[in-house]
Amino acid sequence: MMQRDDATLRQMAAARPDMSTWLSANAGSGKTRVLTDRVARLLLDGVDPQHILCLTYTKAAASEMQNRLFLRLGAWAMLEKDALTAALTELGVAGPLSDTALRDARRLFARAIEAPGGLKIQTIHSFCASLLRRFPLEAGVSPQFVEMEDRTAKLLRAEIVEQIAAGPDATKLYALARHHTGETLDDLTAEIAGKAPLFDETWTQAGMAKALGLRPDATHRSLESDVFHGHETQLLTKLVTALSVGSTTDMKAAAKLKRINALDFNSLPILEDAFLTKSGKAPFTVSTRFPTKATRAALGDTIDLIDAWMHRVEAARPQRIALEALHVSTALHEFAQVFLPAYARAKQLRGWLDFDDLILRARALLTRSDVAAWVLFRLDGGIDHILVDEAQDTSPVQWQVIDRLAQEFTSGLGARQDVQRTIFVVGDKKQSIYSFQGADPREFDRMQRDFAERLEAAGTPLQTQRLEHSFRSSRPFSMLWMPHLRGARSRGFHLNRATYPSGPPCPAASICGR
Repeated sequence: MMQRDDATLRQMAAARPDMSTWLSANAGSGKTRVLTDRVARLLLDGVDPQHILCLTYTKAAASEMQNRLFLRLGAWAMLEKDALTAALTELGVAGPLSDTALRDARRLFARAIEAPGGLKIQTIHSFCASLLRRFPLEAGVSPQFVEMEDRTAKLLRAEIVEQIAAGPDATKLYALARHHTGETLDDLTAEIAGKAPLFDETWTQAGMAKALGLRPDATHRSLESDVFHGHETQLLTKLVTALSVGSTTDMKAAAKLKRINALDFNSLPILEDAFLTKSGKAPFTVSTRFPTKATRAALGDTIDLIDAWMHRVEAARPQRIALEALHVSTALHEFAQVFLPAYARAKQLRGWLDFDDLILRARALLTRSDVAAWVLFRLDGGIDHILVDEAQDTSPVQWQVIDRLAQEFTSGLGARQDVQRTIFVVGDKKQSIYSFQGADPREFDRMQRDFAERLEAAGTPLQTQRLEHSFRSSRPFSMLWMPHLRGARSRGFHLNRATYPSGPPCPAASICGR
């Protein structure tokens, strides 16, 4: 009987085609193998290829998974009975295997190749594009729409900005540019376009001020009155003079304070930098170490007035930040109200959809009360098993699309109620790298809880699995790369003996020279 280690048994359990699974997988733990194993086992169970939807985050990942799967299925087509039996047993298929089962396994490659529309292993953007092409009228898009590449979208956004700059709303562009530190507005306009739904709600300045925790009467002038009582110019002169002949720390603070041209709202960040702590248990509070003890003694009774001033600066800081955030938010929203409609019109005239449009329009299609039920019913006849790769990088909007697709799985209703249906999700929150595109690792846990509750209620419990063992650091894998360390010193690589005084933590000591 074949002996399997714990890591392999976990992989096999996660690949079971008859159970919905939520898998947390460390780097190098074999998640891509589990995905391909699961698809292969679904096909072995007789599931039609067109009824499987596998969503990945990148085209490279989709290509890699498809290549691995076709390589395996192609190999099965050529294997003799004993070799094929061994391969299927290693996959986790229970024996004994009949000649019919082996014959069906050999035919899987042809079935996958000849499936209408092909085996659906694609990015979520590609899937949303295919969904919109299938239901263009319901989605409100041109049947001949063109998917925009990143460079095309970038050029179009720049064109819209130039049009705004030359038009009647130029002041709104300039107001935003005053708060922007980048060389161009491209990154900012890309983020605005990607978060377009957030600008659907019209905010008043009073509403934003309340949301930011700003006092109704807070203005530049009111904060200046709170902080500056009329004698601070003399206090600043005395403080800078004393600091300039003090310790190194005092002299650094003096250099900061000398940058102040006038004691007004614009000087508050400099005063905060000199007066307040930057870290510790109570950040952005008056520092007990400033000024130093010797300088405090040199200032005499004046230090009491300076201490009171520093506490006023501390008290004003939250309102100062909120007021600046209000100005930035106002400029951002006013610009977005001009930019987004212009960008949408330009895309519509050209019949273009960018990546964000694909997701947002697919979500709208699947949630519209007048057409969603019909669209889902049509899709429900074609999708029985959903697999989601790199789930930690799935944005909340993308999760809504996936959730709608799987809704009939968890309700117990659907176009084909007699068919077993599963969802498989794999990810690792530690590897989330696409937050700039809206990914939120917290959604991984939230969606797990949500699916678990709904599947439990539907009588098809969700199994939760973890893959923690990294095959990349296992001894057999290490033995492959250790020979390349021979002669490493002669090529300029040196061991840091301060970190590893007794040599590297090497599983092949003879090769490492230990």
